[in-house]
Amino acid sequence: MTKKLINLLALVLLGLFFLPFVLKVKEWDLIILLVAGMVLPAYDFLTSKTD
Repeated sequence: MTKKLINLLALVLLGLFFLPFVLKVKEWDLIILLVAGMVLPAYDFLTSKTD
């Protein structure tokens, strides 16, 4: 359970790191790349079976 909690914390910190870039960038193609950089780890976290 603690590994899952640490992974969740890392995911939140990654999201907080990407947030200023997503809000500041005005070009859609870069926003899509930044959001994809956040979605892939989130998908991996949600589909991970390790506890």
